[in-house]
Amino acid sequence: MTVLVVGSGGYLGSRLVPALLARGHRVRAGATDPRRARTHGWGDRVETVRCDVLDPGCLPDALNGVDSVVYLVHRMGSGPGFRAEDAAGASAMRDAMAAAGVQRCVYVSGLAPSGGPGEPLSRHMSSRLEVQHLLSDGPTPVFTLRAGIVLGSGSVGFEMMRTLCERLPVQPVPRWMRGGRVEPVAERDVVEALCHALEVAPRTGHGDLGCGEALTYPALLRRFSRVAGLPTLRVPVFGVPWDLVAAGLSPLMDVDAGTVAGLIESLRHEMVAAGPATDLLPPGWEMTGIDDAIRRALGD
Repeated sequence: MTVLVVGSGGYLGSRLVPALLARGHRVRAGATDPRRARTHGWGDRVETVRCDVLDPGCLPDALNGVDSVVYLVHRMGSGPGFRAEDAAGASAMRDAMAAAGVQRCVYVSGLAPSGGPGEPLSRHMSSRLEVQHLLSDGPTPVFTLRAGIVLGSGSVGFEMMRTLCERLPVQPVPRWMRGGRVEPVAERDVVEALCHALEVAPRTGHGDLGCGEALTYPALLRRFSRVAGLPTLRVPVFGVPWDLVAAGLSPLMDVDAGTVAGLIESLRHEMVAAGPATDLLPPGWEMTGIDDAIRRALGD
């Protein structure tokens, strides 16, 4: 099978490519800047192509001869027009896949809130759901893997936790961060679920991928601190808006403010898998627990 990984130079793409190669697949590494993909250790084992979803003219060449596509593009709220760009990119990829006769597409999104239908979504989540709908609005079977906070070294969600626990031994916890729960998932489980989605019969729809344990974000920070051996203290505070928290974290993480803001804003929601991930992984696969996932990520 020839798989085009769109966004291969990013965090998850750089982990997925070697897993696909290990399974014997031919991998085409698509990136806005192909030089970024070539910096990885697997760069000389794949075909690297320019694949900028905001430049539809390059997509036919990138998709030529491709059986399956893994779509890992999301701008994480960077800039005022990120949502329009995400939508335009998804529409361009949908049309290009249809023209190329691609057999399937797997899109990685995030867990959607489990609240009622009237619950307002963050801009970050709204964009991801819109991309899912746009990609699926075509003849190519599209399966969306909705993953929780990925516990892996290099994941923005994981690095935000690491920054909070390493640099802020006393952590202010606003009221809005204490209500909803999150269900994280180990990097190895996300990569395995992606490979599995490419190796079963093409399907449509979506599936939720979490570790099976839901907890509040402050409780997750507490678990990180315990596993990492970091003495930290969380102090409830009131009247601190999420955008102020994001502005303070951005320089600490050396990540653009829009990306951090997208993650922080989403913590207002309850992000828990709708059910077990039994059909998203191979039979007999054992999910990785939170503590073990954190230990693996810290080891990396």
